[in-house]
Amino acid sequence: MDGDKIRALRELRGLTQADLATALNDMTGRKLDKSKVSKWESGKEKVPADVAGLLLMLTLQRTEDTASRRCVTVSLAIQKGGTAKTATSLCLSYVLARAGYRTLLVDGDSQANATVQAGVPVGETVELTKSGRTLYHALTGKTPVDSCILRTAYPNLHLLPSSIALAVAEKEMTQDQISPSGFMRQMIGQIRNQYDFVVIDCAPALSALTMNALVASDYVLIPCQTEAPAILGLDHLNNTLREVQQRANPRLRILGIVPTMYNARLSQDRASLDDIQQVWGSSMHVFDPIPRATIYSQAAASQRITVEADPGAPGIVTFVEIARQLIDATANTAESVHAA
Repeated sequence: MDGDKIRALRELRGLTQADLATALNDMTGRKLDKSKVSKWESGKEKVPADVAGLLLMLTLQRTEDTASRRCVTVSLAIQKGGTAKTATSLCLSYVLARAGYRTLLVDGDSQANATVQAGVPVGETVELTKSGRTLYHALTGKTPVDSCILRTAYPNLHLLPSSIALAVAEKEMTQDQISPSGFMRQMIGQIRNQYDFVVIDCAPALSALTMNALVASDYVLIPCQTEAPAILGLDHLNNTLREVQQRANPRLRILGIVPTMYNARLSQDRASLDDIQQVWGSSMHVFDPIPRATIYSQAAASQRITVEADPGAPGIVTFVEIARQLIDATANTAESVHAA
């Protein structure tokens, strides 16, 4: 976030340098003043990482009425665990919500990692299961989906929690002879008008649950760790996505690949990133890699979303760019609806 961009953002929001300093003080607890903002804009001082992250998120802030826009659903999917898929889902959801967009995070993994990191204690997930208020109960029609959605501590961000009970849904969905892949689409259809974005954190497998998510989605984002095993699975996943497009969901589009857990010091990671860009860069967008950083594991341990705990966390630029593409997609959708 350089000085020219800070100045452009400030002027777009109709703020003076003093106004911007006050706003940042409210967000960070710092004691900034007009002169500090002036030094950033002139390039005399470097912008602190956390402030730069907040300013980046402010560039997304909703300023117009989006009531006429159709809700956009995006699934994060890859058939391998340990690719930072859940961390990416959480950070993307937070960035969208932080920008003022009504966002629903759907935890589509029976391990419930997204649920816990979004602020629901493990013990509470047990109680939610007993009371019939998880994704499993909403998917299978045992409980109305509205009754299962939770408010989080973050403004504009709601959560449809998961639990181990979701594992049972696999069997029930595959036994349905009428619409085995339509459960998620039907469920989301009941609450689409309440949200601008629905983000689905899929299980690390091309299971019935993941197929349901893909059938319900407008876009799929592929978090791929910069290592050979994860890259090898991209071809199979791409073939699966084509089948979903042809047979069940022709509107599904690939938003792109986001390389994760990247360490530029390691030759293996650099080579893997080159492979992703060379093999897939011509057919789909490859976002800038999200670096490997201890803040991600620290945030998970403290049950916080990484970019909320540290707005300057490595990867914030990529999360903002992904969010921007989704926001642009909703704008394009609105324009096509008005044109029709």
